[in-house]
Amino acid sequence: MNRALLVSALVVFAACQPVLPDVPRSDAGPSNAVFKHAHNDYEHARPLFDALDAGFESVEVDVWLDGSDIGVSHTGAPFKGSLRSLYLEPLAELVRRQGRVLRSGGPFFVWLDLKQGDQALLELIASQLGEYPMLTQFYDDQPAASGAVTVILTGHDAGKKALASRAAPRPFIRDSNSYSPTDPPSDGRWGAYALNYGAFMQWDGRGVIPPAQQRQLDNLVGGAHQSGRQLRLYASPETQAWWRVAKASGVDFVGGDDLAGIAGVFAERP
Repeated sequence: MNRALLVSALVVFAACQPVLPDVPRSDAGPSNAVFKHAHNDYEHARPLFDALDAGFESVEVDVWLDGSDIGVSHTGAPFKGSLRSLYLEPLAELVRRQGRVLRSGGPFFVWLDLKQGDQALLELIASQLGEYPMLTQFYDDQPAASGAVTVILTGHDAGKKALASRAAPRPFIRDSNSYSPTDPPSDGRWGAYALNYGAFMQWDGRGVIPPAQQRQLDNLVGGAHQSGRQLRLYASPETQAWWRVAKASGVDFVGGDDLAGIAGVFAERP
């Protein structure tokens, strides 16, 4: 593509991005905290434990139907292992041993990215997660019963909605991969957003964020928090500049593949 066509394409793309309405700035999100999130955590040498050793409070796990079990992988077979062996059992052992997952005692999140919507996979997710009392339980008309681990369903839209519509209590809550300022308030089924960074932002994460882009980000964070939901942005820049801005702006889950880089930003003094 020549330069003129590339510039034209970028202009058209930018014009398609929504300009979000102003939202009064608030430093308090639904959890009043910002968490480090390990994207595709299972790709690390020691799934789960590399993230825990780096002080991460959140991991992302891609799940597929693997015969009569739940396989973990980005693209399907061959699988890295099972959800139970890589995550559920190690987390349960930590909770049994020390009463919590994190040394700090704070919450820990597992984002289950449903790569398929097969009914068999949904049944396995519901049945396996139902075996673990460490998981936060969600209800239709009363506050959640907090556990050591909170599961957020992401990925396949129909699949996660079907699971989140099951009878309460449920050991998971779902996100949405789309956002509108007119979305209804959060409830025991839908409690988070996981949004494509490029659908809302144009900044490449280098240098200083332009004022218009900071305002756009503030309005996205503010809108999510006004609805009572937490926010994660995926396919975001893998730069220290972006992680600093995301943290300061109150993006609830600041994620990426570079565990040491993200941890380093969070360790910086204000």
